[in-house]
Amino acid sequence: MLAGAGVVVLGLGLACARQARSARVAREALADRAARQAVRARLARRLEHDLRSPVGAMAVALELLRSADDDATRNEAMAVLERQVARMTSLTERVHEFAQGMAD
Repeated sequence: MLAGAGVVVLGLGLACARQARSARVAREALADRAARQAVRARLARRLEHDLRSPVGAMAVALELLRSADDDATRNEAMAVLERQVARMTSLTERVHEFAQGMAD
């Protein structure tokens, strides 16, 4: 009878060890997922900032174009728009490359 009890205890011990291992793996998976989400959130905030800056400059340049009385001011506003469009184009290309890398 004692030998049978030993087998039961051994079986319960193995089951508990498997459950503990499964719980540890699940905790590690959740921690990994939380870390990836935190990285994505930081990237999204950075992207928002990087997009707002040129958009703000473009809005000011457009207002200058609407209200400017002289060619010099209009030319400067156009130059600002050209620079900011180039900046946004570069940014969107980098975002695209980053997204491609995440898909691989």
